[in-house]
Amino acid sequence: VPEEGAELWSDSLMVPNRADHKANAERLVDYYYDPEVAAKLAAWVNYVCPVPAAKDVLADAADKDTAALADNPLIFPDSTMRSRLAIARDITSAERVEFARRWNQIVGL
Repeated sequence: VPEEGAELWSDSLMVPNRADHKANAERLVDYYYDPEVAAKLAAWVNYVCPVPAAKDVLADAADKDTAALADNPLIFPDSTMRSRLAIARDITSAERVEFARRWNQIVGL
């Protein structure tokens, strides 16, 4: 993260309000947030992990390269890195419409 800072980005798992198979979708979310699964995923993607307990799972890995990922601030940002990260606010529906209008002008739609 540069001294000037950066944005902490995240992807979200969401279940649509009227999902036909809501229980199945919730089970999938629960699966991904299981620390063992989250640790495997974090080791594979090298992306910020939303499951703090996954850090301990990685640290206990038999493979030293995998265990070292527990100390990787790109996966588990430390307090120094977090102090330079901003979390963007959600845009309003009015802003979303305005941004779409501007984008459509740029691309000629």
